[in-house]
Amino acid sequence: MFFLILLLFLSLSPSTILANDRNIFGLHLTQTSDISSASKIINSTGGNWGYATLVIRTDQLNHQAWQEFFNDCRKYHIIPIIRLATILDGQVWKVPSISDIDNLANFLSSLNWPGYPQYIILFNEINHASEWGGAVDIKSYTDLSLYTINKFKSLSPNFFLLGAGLDLASPEKAPDFKSAASVYQEIYLYKPEYFQLVDGLASHSYPNHGYVGKPSDTGQHSILGYRWELNFLKSLGVNRTYPVFITETGWPHREGEQADNHYYSATTTSNFLKSALQIWLKDPQIKAVTPFIYNYPNFPFDHFSWLDSQETLRPEYQLIVNLPKTSNSHPQITSYRLTAKHLPFFIFLDTEYSGQITLKNTGQSIWGETEFCLQPKSSPNITLEIVCTNNQITLPGQTQKFNFKFKVNSPLKNSYISWESMPNLEIAPVISSGKIYSPKISFFENLLGKLRQTFIQPSLHLTL
Repeated sequence: MFFLILLLFLSLSPSTILANDRNIFGLHLTQTSDISSASKIINSTGGNWGYATLVIRTDQLNHQAWQEFFNDCRKYHIIPIIRLATILDGQVWKVPSISDIDNLANFLSSLNWPGYPQYIILFNEINHASEWGGAVDIKSYTDLSLYTINKFKSLSPNFFLLGAGLDLASPEKAPDFKSAASVYQEIYLYKPEYFQLVDGLASHSYPNHGYVGKPSDTGQHSILGYRWELNFLKSLGVNRTYPVFITETGWPHREGEQADNHYYSATTTSNFLKSALQIWLKDPQIKAVTPFIYNYPNFPFDHFSWLDSQETLRPEYQLIVNLPKTSNSHPQITSYRLTAKHLPFFIFLDTEYSGQITLKNTGQSIWGETEFCLQPKSSPNITLEIVCTNNQITLPGQTQKFNFKFKVNSPLKNSYISWESMPNLEIAPVISSGKIYSPKISFFENLLGKLRQTFIQPSLHLTL
């Protein structure tokens, strides 16, 4: 009887299909303002550092808006995947110019990302004429992509470039369409170095044809389309083991502005997605999956949208929200700059003193979420405390004060206080015996101090 009850309990417990050593789950967004609500789904039920794919257009390079988006990604622990785009000319996306690429690269390099790698997708479905200036031109795409890769890499080695996701169901019908096989073959024959320079594969592994395939289907036109891509590239001679980012996938539901019974119900599509996630998670090459699309309840993507016209999550997709997920580790740069120091004006030998330094957060991490410590690097005659962050939240661009204790144990002409990766705070003997010291200050600091003494109440501390 006990074993029957245990079996029943296990059958009713929440599925742990996403509880693995990594979190692959994310969403494809249409606008930066959706990050707050989407993060609650992406990192739901134990998830952390999930993914969000988003398009950046050449006419949307607003520094404040995009920095706020990256700040929100940092706050909510979301890893952004940014797809490059130009602007629409009627119903056709313009071919990027060199200046377009330079502007995109310089702009994205100027932002403080939430971490690294910094994922960039090299445009979109270039086997459709509408995505490339009105005519499929693979050589043009290859040339511009190679320029884009070199441009981004020259700005930062942290950029991680993904080739354009292809429509794997596209027919061979020039000049409007080209099959995925023909695209890869043409790139390989024209400039095979493309495949050595891209860092990963962006894949649009949809359940085709007509988005009505099953999770159990296999092959080029299935949710395993990326495997066909990898195998085809290998057959061409590409000897790479790419990490795979499925940046578009999913089933459209029949519910929308108008019902479309050609599609499955939202109940079925959410269950299909659950099964697909289980399949994808078993493949260690899958890095991220961002189903299309979170919030677009209007034509032409109303049947893909997870939110309805009231911007409310369709209840059937609560099934995905409730799936237990795990945490990713997303590396972040931790850096700082000394902006102020407070030391006693007179420092006597063999006496313990208190001091204070002010550091500005110039990195990507949020101080207080994780602790880091600076090891002392003072001259050998000085005992100096380690300084560590605490639970005080300090965002990039903000400052934090650190208190410390120190003591000069013996005379030494060239004495200084310092910590790793920081300039030395020199203290110089006031008298020849070396029993009294004072902070060594520059001409500018000395002038500033005299001005303060003249116009402001004198102080026994020095502030830079």
